[in-house]
Amino acid sequence: MSSVEPFLVHIRCDTDGYTHAVTEEEFAAGRHDGRFRAVCGHVVLAAPMIEEPGRFDPVCRDLLRAGPPHPAEVPRQERRRLRWRSRR
Repeated sequence: MSSVEPFLVHIRCDTDGYTHAVTEEEFAAGRHDGRFRAVCGHVVLAAPMIEEPGRFDPVCRDLLRAGPPHPAEVPRQERRRLRWRSRR
């Protein structure tokens, strides 16, 4: 799994007035419809881009502050040195 954080786009929703966080993948998938799925699960109907951002959605904010879910840690096995290299 990559340690790089996802790129987020902040889009104001025309229906609820909140600014939601949308991942780059969801933005690319919904750019033709103007509807995007936010990280909170809300389907964002994009407001005209000339409008200033609204209040940030509290659910998106809480999810982003919590960070990504941590998968169960799997112990890493140490690499063994090859014998021919260790004899030098």
